[in-house]
Amino acid sequence: MSTRSVDRTTIVYEYLNASDDLIVSATSDERSSWVDSSVYADDYADSLITRLLEAESHPGEAFEAVLQPSPEAIAPAFIADTGVQPDDVVGFAAPSSQLFDDLFYAVYAAMTENGAVLTTKYPRHEIRSQLSTVDPTVIDATPGAETDGGVDVATPDSQPVRCGDLTSLGVAAERATTRLATDDRTGTFAIATMTQLLVHHDTSALDRFLHELVGQWRNQGVGGIVHIPPDGAVNDADWFGAAHFDYVVEARTSNVQIEARVCGKRDVAPTWQVLGSTVNSGDDEPFARVEAAAFRRGVAETDHEASQGGVASDTDR
Repeated sequence: MSTRSVDRTTIVYEYLNASDDLIVSATSDERSSWVDSSVYADDYADSLITRLLEAESHPGEAFEAVLQPSPEAIAPAFIADTGVQPDDVVGFAAPSSQLFDDLFYAVYAAMTENGAVLTTKYPRHEIRSQLSTVDPTVIDATPGAETDGGVDVATPDSQPVRCGDLTSLGVAAERATTRLATDDRTGTFAIATMTQLLVHHDTSALDRFLHELVGQWRNQGVGGIVHIPPDGAVNDADWFGAAHFDYVVEARTSNVQIEARVCGKRDVAPTWQVLGSTVNSGDDEPFARVEAAAFRRGVAETDHEASQGGVASDTDR
């Protein structure tokens, strides 16, 4: 990618209950400075504290996994290198976790300046805060949500949209799609996430819903990006809804880093790359383009060999 290799993204863990006056580490034997005297009573309390500290050594309630540099810093280079366009219809295959949610929204913000979001996980105000450069129309289908303030994306009888009601979701999504299509800028519709929708609906019904929605996008010149479960997560099959997308961007963790690849896109090789990396620190050619060139050469050589009546041997080459 066009970002230098020294900026490649790594996963770090931030303590969720950090305090400015916490000056003694949790591994220190001097507990009086970081354990309230009211809970340090006997050997049982001592053992309990030890077990709690051991629990905090793992990601979870005490720690939050974040990316450094931030997704916003590296997503634009990835989008540019792989040629993602605002009117493409893209599947984003990754777990439904905060780590990958942040990356999903960063990728979305990097590919468009005008959009709509169907959210089933985070409320409307969090989406708008995360996508301040896009200022999207938000269809909030989170539990207890009301219709989007000032934006008519509700059902005809003004009832809120709900995850469990594909009809109300479809009506709201159609209105938001029409709104995007009438804007002078190319719009991109995001769905985050399909994992939550799959809890409420069977795969066949949800596949039909996605088919209808993607058809509307294509007919009206609107792009889309859909956060889908990882490969094999639904009935041990390929990515859910893959048949409806132009291609799939897949992301995963590997060795405390985030890797991504693009599958099914013309002229882009489906090669895993560390986000924020280049081929080497002295090469200005983006990683994805170098790999794509090599991929195209391999395809061309294979086609040429086939036209000659078979695969050439090493000596023939």
